[in-house]
Amino acid sequence: MKVSAILLAGGNSKRINVNDKTTISINNLIIIEYSLYFLNKHNSIRNITVVCSDQNKLLIEKIKTKYKKLTNIVSGGDSRLNSLHSGFIKTEKHEITLIHDAARPLINDKLISESINLAINHGSGIPVTIQTDSIYISNNNTLEKSLKRSEIVSSQTPQAYETKILENLFDKIDIKNVELFYNDLPSLLLKHNIIPYTFIGDKYNLKITVDEDLEIIRKIIDQL
Repeated sequence: MKVSAILLAGGNSKRINVNDKTTISINNLIIIEYSLYFLNKHNSIRNITVVCSDQNKLLIEKIKTKYKKLTNIVSGGDSRLNSLHSGFIKTEKHEITLIHDAARPLINDKLISESINLAINHGSGIPVTIQTDSIYISNNNTLEKSLKRSEIVSSQTPQAYETKILENLFDKIDIKNVELFYNDLPSLLLKHNIIPYTFIGDKYNLKITVDEDLEIIRKIIDQL
């Protein structure tokens, strides 16, 4: 089954000491290229749309010739959902749409394939990690309530969806209104009574959020 990929690279990098985490260079490749490499070589993916800031469009254009499936570079919006919506509108669509966050450079073929296969069979495929620490609700530097660790997971990308599900969802909503209340696509799906399907992700599929994350990812890439 054919797949369109949307690579989100329009974050503001507010919690890390760089202007844009997706354009940091590690071993002569900028961060976004680690994701582009795996998306570009996956047999099911037919085309890739990158959603990025206006200031990075020229930089992405310069590396475009290295990734033949990279067909579209789109300006991002004010939020993650807005950027996704912009990319989705302008991408060439196939049966499955795969969405990945460029701030997770340690993507691999297994994650991509499992996400796509689950979406083919169940409409969606979202990698999650199980919590190993004790989980609490906190307020004013105190612990108020313990939560069941077995019921708590963290979501990752790449996430794959039947394209028709996303088309129907975006037709129903005003993206400018919902972006104020929902940070990601699974939470928006749940609001509209669409149950996302999950699989166990990869603990090394880290997201660059703070400076420490970047240093850990540098060390992992150096060992590859």
